[in-house]
Amino acid sequence: MGITLKTRKMLWGRSANRCAMPDCRKELVEDETETDDPSVIGDEAHIVAKEENGPRGKSDLTPEQRDTFNNLILLCKNHHKQIDDQKEKFSVSLLHEIKDQHLKWISDNLSPDRDKQRDDEIYATYIDKWIDLAGINHWKAWTSYMLSGGQPQILKEDYDKLRILNEYLLSRIWPKRYLNVEKAFKQFRLILGDLINVFDKHKESRGEESEVYITEKFYKRLQTWDDEAYRKIGAKFDYHVDLVQDLVCELTRSGNNLCDEIRKNISHSYRINEGILLIETGPDSSFSYNTVRLEYEQDQSEYPGLEKFMDIRSQRNYHFGSGVSEDYFPRHFQ
Repeated sequence: MGITLKTRKMLWGRSANRCAMPDCRKELVEDETETDDPSVIGDEAHIVAKEENGPRGKSDLTPEQRDTFNNLILLCKNHHKQIDDQKEKFSVSLLHEIKDQHLKWISDNLSPDRDKQRDDEIYATYIDKWIDLAGINHWKAWTSYMLSGGQPQILKEDYDKLRILNEYLLSRIWPKRYLNVEKAFKQFRLILGDLINVFDKHKESRGEESEVYITEKFYKRLQTWDDEAYRKIGAKFDYHVDLVQDLVCELTRSGNNLCDEIRKNISHSYRINEGILLIETGPDSSFSYNTVRLEYEQDQSEYPGLEKFMDIRSQRNYHFGSGVSEDYFPRHFQ
């Protein structure tokens, strides 16, 4: 799982961005300049090593517990190397003592902004939950099932998480400190709710043991052959598939917009290594798959609701369908 954003906010914020060694306490974030972002020159050091064969690694701590706040200490790079090279001198108990003394020194001498720290940790809690339930770390994988093969589908486990996320975001109590982050979360939830509702309209499970929800080929319901009826219901199926896929694309744009706001307001380094959320579509007429980058263009990040989105989706930089269908207004969702 790795170190969560909340754990990072706790470690850096409560340590005042300083090395915990009492003979150092060097600031570990260099301020931004006119041309560069802030520079991070510190390390999130493990007290009990992440791996059992690492420094102080023999422990009953689980892999998850090794990445929690209680097992981390903020150090400059020199002292990080020293504690790992001199692991007999810097025992687990000594490092915990050094950390506790440092946190007390911060509280006694620097008058930290506890309100901001509390709010940052609340936002980080929500972001970590979003990362898990939205499948952010395997975004291209789960969305590819919705965007490939002309029959959107999703693992039931992923679908259930999205439903939980929709209600989770609706019920949040927001600190109202970073309003653009909150707005981005709310936009994501609105799109997610519409995606779930539209997908639900024609989803089915293939047998009791199936682990997948798939879009029903409802044109096969026709009992007798009728060219005109088949054409109409076939067009409705194609429209439905396109709308589901366009909502997945919009959710991806919204997810990338939210990541941008997180970087601007909460964590400058968020997903710097992983990069932007991508989607994969296909196969196309040449049996090729395409990886696509989706972001909002200027002044597009305000989701207008499902009806208006149907009308404007063809103006997005990437889309599958176009046009408005009353079949998807709330009164027709039964």
